[in-house]
Amino acid sequence: MPPLIAIVAHTDTTRSGHYALTIPTAYIDAIEQTGGLPHILPYTANLELLPRLTQGVDGFIFPGGFDLDPSFFHETPVPQLGRVDRDLDIHQLAVFDLALKMKVPILGICRGAQVINVALGGSLYQDINTQADPPVLTHMQPELHFGTDHSVDLVPGSRLHRLFGAKTMVNSRHHQSVKTPGQGLDVTARSSDGIIEALEHQNLPIDLIQWHPELMLKTDRAMAPLFDAFLEKCRR
Repeated sequence: MPPLIAIVAHTDTTRSGHYALTIPTAYIDAIEQTGGLPHILPYTANLELLPRLTQGVDGFIFPGGFDLDPSFFHETPVPQLGRVDRDLDIHQLAVFDLALKMKVPILGICRGAQVINVALGGSLYQDINTQADPPVLTHMQPELHFGTDHSVDLVPGSRLHRLFGAKTMVNSRHHQSVKTPGQGLDVTARSSDGIIEALEHQNLPIDLIQWHPELMLKTDRAMAPLFDAFLEKCRR
């Protein structure tokens, strides 16, 4: 049987004003293309339901989305902060806590990487353009595309380095990033202007990626090894 991968859904508001679940289909496609069985984990305010909703799950993907409420890393909002949903943050932090207890592999992508970093005690730049050293690169692209935007340097000895070597091309769709890594996390990739682009846990099967490998799979297989490695861990 293919591993069952829970993709943690987001929330949004429809044109008619209804609170709804959302998940880009690119995540579903990426899991299916690399041999997994995608399972959309819905938002719920009733956190007691989470053990039932995640029964039989072999791994978790925390996907991209909008900003994290900075109160979770003990900061007040800056003017450049984007949209937040505190109820969603509470839900996703609880899902991560449960995933830790389940001892299954976890992959955080973009916002998902930021949520996990904060869950482990780290902090974020609410807006890298105004809070970090002035970025040389454009990290938030004006339009969605499936190509790449810049390279990242990968740390020797890291899991990413074993998959891709010393450098790889990535896309870039974020205005926030990790500032202080959470407990147990090592930085494994940076862009040329110093922004943290990936981290991995020292002891646990947790990998955090700032770019969007699921979108890159729309045009080529360069990021397939990332999902292949994740699914292989989920099969064990």
